[in-house]
Amino acid sequence: MNAKRKELHQLLDTLPDDEIETAKRFLEFLAIYDPVAYALKKAPYDDETTSEKENLEAKNAWSEHLDGKSIPKHEAEKELFG
Repeated sequence: MNAKRKELHQLLDTLPDDEIETAKRFLEFLAIYDPVAYALKKAPYDDETTSEKENLEAKNAWSEHLDGKSIPKHEAEKELFG
């Protein structure tokens, strides 16, 4: 372990317990470097139920994709937006 990492570990060991979670979140943010990915990682789990119709539509859409019936994003954008 290099000196900087050792120093960081020592700093963490000096933090009061109620600051550990804040330090963890900040270090996670630094490790990711992507605010959107960080926000998604910290977002609450979506526990909204889906209807049978939504489940069937999702299943059908995924099957079509696996069967090669989906179109690339750039083609969909061209079709939708010209």
